[in-house]
Amino acid sequence: MSQWKLYDNWYAELAGLTVEQLRERRAFAAERAAHAVGRGMGRNPKAGREWRARLRAVDDELLSRGVQEA
Repeated sequence: MSQWKLYDNWYAELAGLTVEQLRERRAFAAERAAHAVGRGMGRNPKAGREWRARLRAVDDELLSRGVQEA
């Protein structure tokens, strides 16, 4: 298994994940997005955009299931 499997199949796997798994992915993506643009973290705007897109995809999946994220 590739070590990049999580990233390679991010969008394709969302529909098959449980709500708890989606929440974990959301937290992970939010953390990575914050680190990509944070001071002292080696700012990387491209990575920040990519992680925000992944975060939006998870949010969209949660909304399509009718789950309100706190």
